[in-house]
Amino acid sequence: MDPKSRRMINKCSAVAAVTSFVTQPIPGADELIVVPIHYHLSVSLARHRGVSLLQVPWLPVSKIIWGGAAVRLFANFTLGLVPVAGIFSNAITAVALTELLGRYLDGALSTPASPPAISIETIRDAVRSPLRAWRASRPWPGVRRVFRRTAPAPAPA
Repeated sequence: MDPKSRRMINKCSAVAAVTSFVTQPIPGADELIVVPIHYHLSVSLARHRGVSLLQVPWLPVSKIIWGGAAVRLFANFTLGLVPVAGIFSNAITAVALTELLGRYLDGALSTPASPPAISIETIRDAVRSPLRAWRASRPWPGVRRVFRRTAPAPAPA
């Protein structure tokens, strides 16, 4: 991925995150605003690569955008009920979906082969993985157990 494409994806990710963060209290409002941002990213990446808009794989791109909006809406109704967690999860899922779209489209436009198929499971996993990152394994998973243990009783002399 060239630096200009990376900057475009980062810029759209930031705009999507801020939009999702601000509009989270209104259910579904952020999806309605983030969808045009994703289409703008798709058109911008195609123009940057010098690809005609008719040659962009719009069916998989639309699957990512609308499938991601559906997954995010579902996540918003489940996790969005928790006051603080809902706001941050909405922003994180917007960034994850924008990253998935940007990487997929950049890969699809940079190779002459047909783009890989996209499924709702791929979108779900891309949105779910950042939310579960805090559960990732630690370098030393027993650290909590060590600090919770009491010191052993001294052996009788």
